[in-house]
Amino acid sequence: MKNSNSNTKLILLHPYIQKQGSSNRLWLLAFVSFFTIAFLLTLIYTRESISGKTAAVSTSVTGPAVGTSSGSVIVGQPLPTTVINTLLHYASKNNESYHMAYSELKPISDVLRKCSSPCNFLVFGLTQETLLWKSLNHNGRTVFIDENRYYAAYYEELHPEIEAFDVQYTTKISETRELIASAREQIRNECRPVQNLLFSECKLGINDLPNHVYDVDWDVILIDGPRGDGPDGPGRMQPIFTSGVLARSKKGGNPKTHIFVHDYYRDEEKMPGDEFLCKENMVEYNDTLAHFVVERTEENSFEYCRKKNINTSAKYS
Repeated sequence: MKNSNSNTKLILLHPYIQKQGSSNRLWLLAFVSFFTIAFLLTLIYTRESISGKTAAVSTSVTGPAVGTSSGSVIVGQPLPTTVINTLLHYASKNNESYHMAYSELKPISDVLRKCSSPCNFLVFGLTQETLLWKSLNHNGRTVFIDENRYYAAYYEELHPEIEAFDVQYTTKISETRELIASAREQIRNECRPVQNLLFSECKLGINDLPNHVYDVDWDVILIDGPRGDGPDGPGRMQPIFTSGVLARSKKGGNPKTHIFVHDYYRDEEKMPGDEFLCKENMVEYNDTLAHFVVERTEENSFEYCRKKNINTSAKYS
C-alpha cells in the first residue's frame, strides 16, 4: 500500500503576489478615471468656446450694421431721415385727443436729431407722444416725469424700455403770482438760479426726484405736464422753474439746454416761463410751443434774466 501523501504537492501563495495584483487594478482604475475626467472637461470647454464664438458672430451681424446695400441702420448713428419723418407723420395723424400737431413735433425732433449722442432728454408728462420721444432719442437717455404714480408704474410695466418716475406737485394755478413773487424774494437763498434742487426748500423747486436725476446734464427738456387747466390744477410752474435751474446748474456737457414748453398760449405757462426761462432766451414760438435755449451760469449769479420782467403780476392780471 502506497502512501498517498508522497504525491501530494503543496502550493503556497505569497501575500506579496496578492497585494501586487490588487495594486495594479487600482492603478488601472485611476488611469481610466483620469482620462474620463479629462475627456469630459475638454468636451465642456469646446462647447462653451463654440457657443461664445456663435454669440460673437451673432452680435457682429445684428449689432454694428444691419441691412442691405440700399440702406442700413448703424447702432450709435442717428435715425434715417425717412424713419423720423414717418414717425412724425403718423404721430401727428393720431385720432386721439390732446396730441401734438406736426408743427409742434418737428422743432423738438430737429433738436433731438442734432443733439450730440448720447443725448439726455427729460420729459415732464406721460402723453400720446411718449413712445415717439423714446424712439427719436434711441441712442440717448430719455426720462419721463409724471404726477400720477399709478399711471407711471402701469406705463413702465406696459413698456419696460420706458424710464418713468412720479412726482407730487404742491402748487395750484390760482397761486401762480404769489409763488413767483415768493421766488423773487428768495432769489439769493432757497430759490437761487444755480443750485442742487435736491437740497432746496424753494416752493417752486422739485426736490423729491431720484438723486441721479439731478446729477444728469440734460441736453433737452420738454414740459408737457402736469395738468395746466383749472384753478386747482398744479400747473407747470414747478417744472418750468426746475428746468431753468437744471439748465443753469449743469456741471459738464453742452453748456446750452434746449427747453420746450407746450401750451404756451396760456397765462399759467407764460408767467413762469417769462420769469424763469426768459424772453431773451426764446428762439422760437409757434402759438402753442415755446422753445428756449438756456445757458450754464456761474454759481454766484443771482438773476434769472438779464432783462428784468417789470410788473409781471399787473401784466397778467
